[in-house]
Amino acid sequence: MTFRLHSRLVLWNLLIIGLISSILAYFLTFSLREHLEKQVEIQLLHESAVSAAYLANAAPAKSLDDQADELGRLLDVRVTLIAPDGNVLGDSEVSASQLSSLENHRSRPEVLQALQEGTGSAIRWSSTLNVEFIYVARRLDPYFLRLAMPLSEVDALIRDLRSQLALAIFLAVGLTVVFGYVVRGLISRPLREIAAASKKLASGNLEQRLPITGDEEIAALGTSLNTMAQNLSAKIHELSDGKQRLELILEAMGQGVMVLDRSGRVSLTNSSILDVLGIDRELTGRTPLEVFRRPELENAVRAVLAGEPGQVLEIIAGTGRVLQANVAPVRSVLGEVDSVVVVFHDLTDIRRTERMRRDFIANVSHEFKTPLTSIRGYAETLLSGAKDDPKIAPDFLRTIERNAEHLEALVSDLLTLARLEAEVPATREQVDVKSVIDEQISSRTSAITERDIRVTVACPPIEVQADRSRLSTALSNLIDNAIHYNKAGGEIRISAEMQNGTLNLSVADTGYGIPSEELPRIFERFYRVDKARARESGGTGLGLSIVKHAIESQGGAINVTSRIGAGSTFTIRLPT
Repeated sequence: MTFRLHSRLVLWNLLIIGLISSILAYFLTFSLREHLEKQVEIQLLHESAVSAAYLANAAPAKSLDDQADELGRLLDVRVTLIAPDGNVLGDSEVSASQLSSLENHRSRPEVLQALQEGTGSAIRWSSTLNVEFIYVARRLDPYFLRLAMPLSEVDALIRDLRSQLALAIFLAVGLTVVFGYVVRGLISRPLREIAAASKKLASGNLEQRLPITGDEEIAALGTSLNTMAQNLSAKIHELSDGKQRLELILEAMGQGVMVLDRSGRVSLTNSSILDVLGIDRELTGRTPLEVFRRPELENAVRAVLAGEPGQVLEIIAGTGRVLQANVAPVRSVLGEVDSVVVVFHDLTDIRRTERMRRDFIANVSHEFKTPLTSIRGYAETLLSGAKDDPKIAPDFLRTIERNAEHLEALVSDLLTLARLEAEVPATREQVDVKSVIDEQISSRTSAITERDIRVTVACPPIEVQADRSRLSTALSNLIDNAIHYNKAGGEIRISAEMQNGTLNLSVADTGYGIPSEELPRIFERFYRVDKARARESGGTGLGLSIVKHAIESQGGAINVTSRIGAGSTFTIRLPT
């Protein structure tokens, strides 16, 4: 059972009062009574000495009983004269006629002590009067004088003191109860209110405020706790805002961020790392080895946690992405490594671009090398004397001219592709699609006639908002391919229509077609399906790549369908 503060104070006061009362009762019962009895004994000894002198000068005519009665009246005590043999010669409380019926007093303790020491005393119950007396005996010649005083007055005094003590105890108990209620109002209730409010503060309700009531010290305690709660609330809000800002910064970072604790397990990540890894599961509590399956990253984290400097390494994630991991330590104020931060930079596009650049340089070098080698070879042959041979010199010069034209076309296509890849915004103007188609066909009349190709155009009057130059470039390359890769006597079908606000422009041929496995790569630079036929046609391998960039730079798209032996159809979809 739990007692409240005011109840405990009341109980302690009651215990103290009980203890003091017990001590006082003991004092009254034993010590004070003993002291009073001693004082009475001393008084009786003095009175016995006075009585002895009185008896020595008493008139001989008086009987001993009369002398005892007179002394009893004078001293207000019981006076007894006892013969040496123990018979009572006189008693102030007993008539002379009854003296013979009294017991022999020879064996009384006070008489025996007086016989030996001259005086004696004793406290005992009087069988004659049925009262407790204190007796003092003095040996005289020829009898013993005994004075006796009843202890009833002492008992009455002690009873009176006990009554007063009981009244004092009753008043003390009442005051203690009143004190308990006062304490309850001034201390206990405010403390309970403070305790209840403190529990709410401890449970996280920092908006709770303590009542400022009660004693000055308790009010000061409530004020201090309110101030502490206010400061703590402000600090928690500050920490919460800081944490929220940190989380927002981490989420806004394009790089994947992973924080690992001292045990090397993930404690915090941002969403970018999940995008990089292509997963949606929670990573908290996992090790780098469990996440990436790359021992080198796990070893780097362990090394940094052991105190080694930060490391930078490149790994390949399970999704095939190339990641640069920057492993850096986070030190505490004591300089110890408290955690590790790993920042992942996605290098996939950079590595792909580098690979494409290497491939591009290799392809350009190869494309330039072949005609240049041919030109140099024929030029050296001519210089060595073939220029004077009218049979072969013209053929050699025409070959040099053809390769020079190929180099010129290659450089022109490279420049065109470079302009398109420079991300220069497309210009928007009103374009008559039918006129663009007619211009491109009329500029290739000789090539079309030479290969006996039939061209059909199905294009109603259509005007769109587009970049005329880029649309012409794309259509030019598609028609060139349709001519060069078509069969002799084949057909080219060009059609255009508007559908849901989109221009659908198709160029179809009846050429050899493209294998389905080759279709995903035909828009790559320098990619040729049939390299021998492409070189014979004088193609650079950049045409379709130019088409793709020219259309996509305007927000459009191009796709292709093809069947071996039936030809191919390229379709431009351009929003207007």
